[in-house]
Amino acid sequence: MKTDSSKVLISGATGWLGTESVARVLEGKFEGISEQNLLLCSSDGRNLKLDSSNILPTVKLQSLSGDNGIKDLNGFVHLAFLTKDKSAEYSFSDYVSKNIALISSACEIIERDKPKWVVVVSSGAIMDRNSLEVEHNVVRNPYGFCKRIEEVLLLDSARKIGANIVIGRLWGGTGLHMPIKRAYAISDFIETFKESGSIRITSGGDVLRRYCDVGDFMEVLIKSAIRGDNKTVDSGGPIIELGDLAELLISVTGTGSISRSSEPSAIDDYYPRGMEFEALAHSVGVPLHGISEQVLRTLTSHKVKTVR
Repeated sequence: MKTDSSKVLISGATGWLGTESVARVLEGKFEGISEQNLLLCSSDGRNLKLDSSNILPTVKLQSLSGDNGIKDLNGFVHLAFLTKDKSAEYSFSDYVSKNIALISSACEIIERDKPKWVVVVSSGAIMDRNSLEVEHNVVRNPYGFCKRIEEVLLLDSARKIGANIVIGRLWGGTGLHMPIKRAYAISDFIETFKESGSIRITSGGDVLRRYCDVGDFMEVLIKSAIRGDNKTVDSGGPIIELGDLAELLISVTGTGSISRSSEPSAIDDYYPRGMEFEALAHSVGVPLHGISEQVLRTLTSHKVKTVR
């Protein structure tokens, strides 16, 4: 595969999405991008460790500020952000200000170093859970509102320099490199199962979700941006009810039990509508993992043995 001499920057490289992105680079998924022209940055400069044979250095995001420009920057994948669970670790003002600072750093890099294309990962949390309208209340939903600010400002920066930009809103993710983290619903689901051998669903009504393999998600976004697209797209995936997801988990592990509340409750259908992501994946040539494959890959990341 031919490698471009110009650089591709990934911020937040040691996080889940960054790890999945780098893994796809090392698999040779992108024309013109390889380990040799990747520039990875993180909050603390720690190495990105994919496995024992793939340990990649990173630089601190702060080191790229001011006059420390990046020569020949071709692409910028911006992933650095304090996630929703981090809001519990900071005061409201500190949480918002830290995310605004990360957004500011991304805007500075775009406007100063002028990449040809930009990828930004936003979130389904930008939408109000009840109305499914774009969030407008920073106090009620600081994470979602900060993501709204990020979308608006990075889109403006990209347009200012003539770069194309692809914004992907991730609603529900799975993956081979998914961290064991209770803040992620499916991870919490698996960890509870590991601890007790059973799954308890507290809702008596249907809980409908759509899950997308995060490696697939990042590959689609990056290939779309390289192609020159300008778009905002929600993640997709098959619609699955949590009870069915629990049964699938039990079937691939060969053990466990499921219980569910008998109390009636309203349908919880907080998931993205539409099939634009699937169409985009097809157009850039990325085959998407089905839900059974997603579960198997995510169980692998959580070190759960399967019978398949």
